[in-house]
Amino acid sequence: MNIKLIIIYCLLSSLVISQDVRYLDEVFEDVLVTEDVVYGNAPDLPFIFLFEWNTIDIDLDMDIYEPVGDTLDARPAIIFIHTGAFFSGHNELDDVVDLSIASAKRGYVSFNINYRLGLNVLSSYSGERAVYRGMQDASAAIRHIREFHEEYNVDPNKIFIWGTSAGSFVGLHLAYSQDDERPESTYGTTADPDLGCIDCSGNNYIQNSKPNALISCWGAIGDLNWIDQDDNIPTLMFHGTADPIVPFNSGYPFTIDIALPIVYGSNLIYERLQELNIDSELYAPTELHEYWGAVNGNWIGGPNEYFDQIKSDSYNFLYNYLDVFELGDLNQDNNINIQDIIITINLVLNNQYDNLADINLDEVVDILDVVQLVNIVLNN
Repeated sequence: MNIKLIIIYCLLSSLVISQDVRYLDEVFEDVLVTEDVVYGNAPDLPFIFLFEWNTIDIDLDMDIYEPVGDTLDARPAIIFIHTGAFFSGHNELDDVVDLSIASAKRGYVSFNINYRLGLNVLSSYSGERAVYRGMQDASAAIRHIREFHEEYNVDPNKIFIWGTSAGSFVGLHLAYSQDDERPESTYGTTADPDLGCIDCSGNNYIQNSKPNALISCWGAIGDLNWIDQDDNIPTLMFHGTADPIVPFNSGYPFTIDIALPIVYGSNLIYERLQELNIDSELYAPTELHEYWGAVNGNWIGGPNEYFDQIKSDSYNFLYNYLDVFELGDLNQDNNINIQDIIITINLVLNNQYDNLADINLDEVVDILDVVQLVNIVLNN
């Protein structure tokens, strides 16, 4: 038996060990946080949200979480958008901070943004404008990141949004609405300003402002007809069927009064996406709002078991859109098998490199890649 077959035999018999997979598991121990990075500037409302004629321009900022020791220069990114009913909240809430850290440890770059707040719950006009301002800020964040993707070592074609509650409203509206679908309220009145187009606020960068995929936790959208065939943005949704804050089907958001406009929750969004054959998934347990253990973004006794399950489901969903399934398919026959293991072993023995063989993405092809490839073959 030659050396190659001996190595294969040994691997198959004794080296089948658990290997962490980048983007699915925490493969980095430490995270570098850069706080208060400015991504735009926009007019902000006064604290009393009854009028909008006396706005003051403010910087829009975000915190960036990166894995320490990462050598890749084109990493996928997740933009996190916090809860707060467009009235409160910030990017240091427990849940979005923990998600930002968890994502960075998996190899993502996390951009945890602040966005403009301001909602008068007695005004449908104010509610629509609040969501629209949030959309504009998320648009500015995506355009900023794509403009400076080389500086952030980010792949501009793999920028995702992960929103919770009001943050999910922002993500869903940005993903699925266009300028010609703007609510009439966004054009303002004689006293209040026209908010401008979706990409006309925050900064002047000319970049695509749509995310490449979306995760929505207990969110809703203002009009199902805004979702059309051209909006091919994969979407994963989580929503408790007993949610009293944001309707699972349709109803009034955030309050029990009828002043705010009716919105359409995750169940109806999912039906619409399925009707249009847009990749989508919905997890809907019989639970309340923020059922991963938070109240307005803050842990109450710590996250529960749903938080871990939501993270696992989400990272598995995003993994589908990272173009990493080709890793390991050395002969590119769309089938990862023993032939690919042999090719990889040859690379190791000859001290050669092939990016398809670099399973753990450490820029070296070695025995660890062979072990991980064996696990992939045996688990298929």
